[in-house]
Amino acid sequence: MRFVLILALLVACAALLVFTAVQTARPAKLAAAAITSAAAADDENGSPIEGRRIFMRENCYSCHGGFAGGGMCPSLREPRPDEDEVREAVRNGTRSGMPRFPELTEVDIQNLAAYFQSLRTRREPTFTHWWEPVPTQ
Repeated sequence: MRFVLILALLVACAALLVFTAVQTARPAKLAAAAITSAAAADDENGSPIEGRRIFMRENCYSCHGGFAGGGMCPSLREPRPDEDEVREAVRNGTRSGMPRFPELTEVDIQNLAAYFQSLRTRREPTFTHWWEPVPTQ
């Protein structure tokens, strides 16, 4: 009897796992189309979505707050830094303790600046799952 209960529990867990995977899976074509349409909405000065992704991936939120509103470091929401200010801070760090990020490319810097410029606007991305191909809010 105990074996049957354990087996039933395992089957139920496996069924739940499969059901959840099917519900959250996104076909590759749909994901690619969503990425393409999101990229088309970005301007030539960078992508706020990709900038938010970099902000989350590089753990900038741990000092600047989850939505760049400040924490133990300054708010980036007001005044919003422009691309030159972002480049300077990323390349050289700051005297107040921000480290350098030499691995970030010029495109990364453009995207970060585009994200900072989108703060407090309708275009501001707010997702937290930076690793998803099409981030969910």
